[in-house]
Amino acid sequence: MNTRTFAKAAALTLAATTALGAAAPAMAANTCRNVQLEVINNTGGKINIVDIDYWDPAKGRDGGWRSEPIKNETLNNNRTWRETRNLEKVNKRRTKMRVEYRIKGKLGGWSFKKYKKNSGSFTCDARDTVSVTLK
Repeated sequence: MNTRTFAKAAALTLAATTALGAAAPAMAANTCRNVQLEVINNTGGKINIVDIDYWDPAKGRDGGWRSEPIKNETLNNNRTWRETRNLEKVNKRRTKMRVEYRIKGKLGGWSFKKYKKNSGSFTCDARDTVSVTLK
């Protein structure tokens, strides 16, 4: 290996190390990991959960909703649905969860209208549990 080849290899190694070192703190900063989302059905009947969203204060100029897509879940009255998710880009900022669901329609199917209910506002941290009670 001549001096020129060695210099190129050293420069590439330094660049790669610097790039990885800079990326590590950014990835480690996502502290809103393994958050347990919980929906409690106290509506008096069956519901069908169609979407879970969370508020990202850094999305756009004034913040915005981000979706956590889920498989539509039918939830009987007095039952609880739970799932653990990572809420990307929220970190330790104020956020909230929103549940979109349908109720039983008059003809036996699910309502066309989607109902929405938000959780209270909270500061997101790892392993938090966030609940929304539907009444």
